[in-house]
Amino acid sequence: MIELITTIGMLSVAIYLLILLYVIIGIIRTKEDLTDEQSFVTVIVAAHNESHNIAACLDSILKQDYPHEKMEIIVVNDRSEDNTGLILNEYEKNNTLIRVLTISEYEPGLSPKKNALTQAIKLATGEIIATTDADCEVPVHWLRKGVSYFTSETGMVVGLAPLKPTSWWLSPYICLDALTADILSYGSFGWGHAVACTGRNFAYRKSVFMEVNGFSGIDHIITGDDDLFLQKVAKKTNWKIQFSSELESSVSSDAPYGWTHFITQRKRHISGAKYFSFPVQLSYTLYFFSKLFIMLTFIVFLTNNIETFIPIMLLLFSYFSTAMFIYVMARKTNQIRLIIYYPLWEIYYLICHIFLGPLGLLGKISWGKR
Repeated sequence: MIELITTIGMLSVAIYLLILLYVIIGIIRTKEDLTDEQSFVTVIVAAHNESHNIAACLDSILKQDYPHEKMEIIVVNDRSEDNTGLILNEYEKNNTLIRVLTISEYEPGLSPKKNALTQAIKLATGEIIATTDADCEVPVHWLRKGVSYFTSETGMVVGLAPLKPTSWWLSPYICLDALTADILSYGSFGWGHAVACTGRNFAYRKSVFMEVNGFSGIDHIITGDDDLFLQKVAKKTNWKIQFSSELESSVSSDAPYGWTHFITQRKRHISGAKYFSFPVQLSYTLYFFSKLFIMLTFIVFLTNNIETFIPIMLLLFSYFSTAMFIYVMARKTNQIRLIIYYPLWEIYYLICHIFLGPLGLLGKISWGKR
C-alpha cells in the first residue's frame, strides 16, 4: 500500500513540476511588443448597487495621465436600487468625459453584466475598450501603460489583477489565489495560450468585439465576460493577445469581507470552468489533482514516519518551487507580506475546491450582493 501511495505521489510531483516548468518557460518566452501610438479609448464600468464604491472608481479614472481628449468614460447604471444613479448623474453633470447609460431591465436568460457591457460598447466611440469594475480604483498610469501594448497586431491586452486583504481572516488566502491565477495566466500567454483573465483589468479593440459578434454564444452564461470572451477571441481570430505584467497597469480589488460574499463569488468563478475548452479543463484538473495527491502523500509519510529521502525531497521541492513563484509575484505586486500565509494556503486551496467546486459546477449561480 505504501509503495502504491509513493508511486501516485511521485507521479503527481512529476505532473506538477511539469506544469510549473510550462509556466516558467512561458514567462521567459513572453515578449512585450509596445507602441507609442495613443488610440482613442472608451473606459466602460458596469455598476449595480455600487453607491459606496463608484465615486472612488470614477475619480481614479479621471486622474489618468492619458490625454483626456483621447478618452471617454461610459458608466452603466445596471438596475441599481441604491443611490448609484444619483451619484452618477452628478458626475455626468460635472465631467464632460462621463456618459451614463441607465438600464432598467434586461431580457431573461441573458447575463446582466454582458448585456450592460454590450449596450455600452454600442455607444462607444473609442477604438480601444478598457473595462474595470465599479469597486476598483485604477492606478494613474493604467490607461497609458495598457494602451502601449496595442500594436497593430494586438487585439487584446490582459493585466495583473491582484486582490487586497480585508479585515476578514480568510482574505489573505484569497489574495494568494489571485496571485497564483496571475502567475498561471502570465505563463500561459507566453505560449500563446489564452486561458484566463479578469474583467477589472481587461482591454480589447471594439473591432475585435464586433468581429466575433460580441458575447453571442456565451451571453446566457452569468459569468465569463472576461475569460470566456478571451477564449472565444483566441479561438475565432488571429489577433495577438498580450499580457501586461507591469505594476503600474495592474488593477486591484478588495478580497471578500465574509462567507456569503466569498462563497457566492467563488461559485460564480468556478461555474465558468464548465464552458472552458477541453485542453484548459484538463490542465486545471491535472493541476488540482496533482496538488491534492502531493498533499495526501506528504500527510501519509508524516503520519507513518516513513523515511524515504528522495520522495520526501521531491515533495518538499514542489512546495518550495510554488512558494518561490508566489514570492516573486507577491514582490512584483507589493504584497510580499502574503508569503507567510503560503503553508496554510496549500490546505485552504484544496479544501475550498473540494467543497465549493461541486457547488460551482452543479449548483445555482447568482451574482450576489456584498
